[in-house]
Amino acid sequence: MVDAITEFVVGKIGNYLIEEASMFMAVKEDLEELKTELTCIHGYLKDVEAREREDEVSKEWSKLVLDFAYDVEDVLDTYHLKLEERSQRRGLRRLTNKIGRKMDAYSIVDDIRILKRRILDITRKRETYGIGGLKEPQGGGNTSSLRVRQLRRARSVDQEEVVVGLEDDAKILLEKLLDYEEKNRFIISIFGMGGLGKTALARKLYNSRDVKERFEYRAWIYVSQEYKTGDILMRIIRSLGMTSGEELEKIRKFAEEELEVYLYGLLEGKKYLVVVDDIWEREAWESLKRALPCNHEGSRVIITTRIKAVAEGVDGRFYAHKLRFLTFEESWELFEQRAFRNIQRKDEDLLKTGKEMVQKCRGLPLCIVVLAGLLSRKTPSEWNDVCNSLWRRLKDDSIHVAPIVFDLSFKELRHESKLCFLYLSIFPEDYEIDLEKLIHLLVAEGFIQGDEEMMMEDVARYYIEELIDRSLLEAVRRERGKVMSCRIHDLLRDVAIKKSKELNFVNVYNDHVAQHSSTTCRREVVHHQFKRYPSEKCKNKRMRSFLNFGELEFLVGFDVETLKLLRVLDLRRLRFPLKINGDLIHLRYLGIDGYSFSDRAAIISKLRFLQTLEAYSEYPIEETIDLRKLTSLRHVIGLFVGELLIGDAANLQTLRFISSDSWNKLKPELLINLRDLEIYEDFDRRVSVSWASLTKLRSLRVLKLYYLRLESEEAVRSTDVISPSLESVTLEGITFEEDTMPFLQKMPRLEDLILKGCHYSGGKMSVSEQGFGRLRKLQIFMESLDELQIEEEAMPNLIELKITSKEVIKKLIIPNRLRACMKLTADEL
Repeated sequence: MVDAITEFVVGKIGNYLIEEASMFMAVKEDLEELKTELTCIHGYLKDVEAREREDEVSKEWSKLVLDFAYDVEDVLDTYHLKLEERSQRRGLRRLTNKIGRKMDAYSIVDDIRILKRRILDITRKRETYGIGGLKEPQGGGNTSSLRVRQLRRARSVDQEEVVVGLEDDAKILLEKLLDYEEKNRFIISIFGMGGLGKTALARKLYNSRDVKERFEYRAWIYVSQEYKTGDILMRIIRSLGMTSGEELEKIRKFAEEELEVYLYGLLEGKKYLVVVDDIWEREAWESLKRALPCNHEGSRVIITTRIKAVAEGVDGRFYAHKLRFLTFEESWELFEQRAFRNIQRKDEDLLKTGKEMVQKCRGLPLCIVVLAGLLSRKTPSEWNDVCNSLWRRLKDDSIHVAPIVFDLSFKELRHESKLCFLYLSIFPEDYEIDLEKLIHLLVAEGFIQGDEEMMMEDVARYYIEELIDRSLLEAVRRERGKVMSCRIHDLLRDVAIKKSKELNFVNVYNDHVAQHSSTTCRREVVHHQFKRYPSEKCKNKRMRSFLNFGELEFLVGFDVETLKLLRVLDLRRLRFPLKINGDLIHLRYLGIDGYSFSDRAAIISKLRFLQTLEAYSEYPIEETIDLRKLTSLRHVIGLFVGELLIGDAANLQTLRFISSDSWNKLKPELLINLRDLEIYEDFDRRVSVSWASLTKLRSLRVLKLYYLRLESEEAVRSTDVISPSLESVTLEGITFEEDTMPFLQKMPRLEDLILKGCHYSGGKMSVSEQGFGRLRKLQIFMESLDELQIEEEAMPNLIELKITSKEVIKKLIIPNRLRACMKLTADEL
């Protein structure tokens, strides 16, 4: 594990020597020597890490290396900070710069000499105690492109969840769900040990076409061991999708009893399905049942739990279903589907080796898929090495194989993927992780290196997809073939937490206590049960990240100005006076509540090196936000109603939301990397947006326009220059003067098209042959449309067609092949 940290620090030294060469000129040779020594030690660490059992001497030596690597990072970041601070001084203070720079130079020379003595001592200890055998470090220089190309070849494309051995279980439970004779609320409990596939089975049922057609109102929530009833109720309300954003902000302040009444009112008289995943206590169900009407509409509740007493402890009508372990035949089928993806020829020896390892998994699906993910990236000759390693770690049959398989899979990861896996320990149990946010955080932490071929965000996505491909992470939601959210199984999360503790990587506060105590931990995370963050932790000047995931109410003594090495500050809904100045030169990610944005607008304008600015909540930000000096911005997310000023935005990839007035003041031709854009009408000024400005965005993938005035004639004339990279277009509340289909259908990569609440007086829209060659989803929510005609050869890849206007339904001319994927509703406007 320590090798992941040392390789990260070696890379950081290299980046400083290249990108900040002038700053570190005085100590260049010393830094080069330090880098070489640490690289060599990294080779010995790889050997120590590869051993099945690490002896105590090696553990202590590895800890010395870990502390040393962290100290190197501190020295470099602190020196960089001092030099940047001096460069920003004005007036009389600039006169002291020359003396100050000399003092800083002497200081870092002394610091690096101390570090050199320490690393020589570490090397002597290794030689004295005979630790490790040198392994040459892999590669050299920038190998990011090579690694990502290897990932691209290996990973599966849009891999769907495979459920093996649960077909009979699914059939039984589906009959219970769809039983028309059972009119009362009926509860189905699925129970069994962790890793058996309870969630996978529940999701298979939840996403069944029959279930979707039967239950118009559906919600899915995770509970886990640490829960708060009010939070669970709010998540059900959000998941139902029946409440506006403004209403959600209002009810967020409700007490638990008020939320129960509100949810009860939403579901009263409706046929609903609610999945409550991973319940650990009967009290959790007792808290929820009062909010779920026991009506006669045929509603259903699915519960998953590891505990039989919880499964059978629900009152009312219920069915408890125990999941079994897989048979060997089922285990082998599941293993085969994943392990042999990159192997063309399966000889008898390979099959024998595979079956021996599968036998040891004892029918536990999670263990099988992780093992298969590990082996899928191995050559046939390497399978025996994995098998031998597994056998050496198993003393007898009483030892559970799952933790050993998880550990083996982790050790096989490249150092970037290890850091990504360790970082998953920051998220609460059963948390659905937004992939976009995870990518932004990993980039901000400095874990990801891009190059001229690939952006850092793309590299991060490939590393995350490698974890998914290895079954160390689970894809939850996909759009356009891309993973949008993911979740880590709690057994694997335990592995990430354990390793993070050993590396002093993350310190999590939950339920009024820290998971481990450290005054020098790099990352501090607060989960939803924790109410008060200890003041002594606020003085940890080595802190790189602070993240709040819930209900933190107090931050006594939290002075951000003293935490000058911060890279990530995610305060979420935390509202308190925040003191920040422009000295936070390392800050790359800032997440704050939109409600209190007005107090911080001037502060944010000084954060020159910020990459991601995210304003949470539905509160509109009415103040003028000046980001013109923030030339490193990559992602700006928030409901910016007031003026949003953006300067050199060559790095900008995400811009959500921006008013039409602010958009028209930008120079689109400079937004060469913009991928995701959302614009809404400025109702105070009623400024229109021309399609011409949008055609200049050559990298744009996702476009959402709300209640804008567009010039349709100009749009049609611009069909040959519309962005060739657009994958998703949403137009809401827009009035069309002409049929937009001839314009939209020529977008070569368009996969999703949503027209919601739009108005078109022409009456008829037509899609010609060869139109929308890649379109997979078409949703039209337009009452004013009279007729829709789709030619026979159009939309060859369409899998979802959703229409809400009854008038369109009467005059709908479409190929028969599209009727199977059509869903007609009339109440979504």
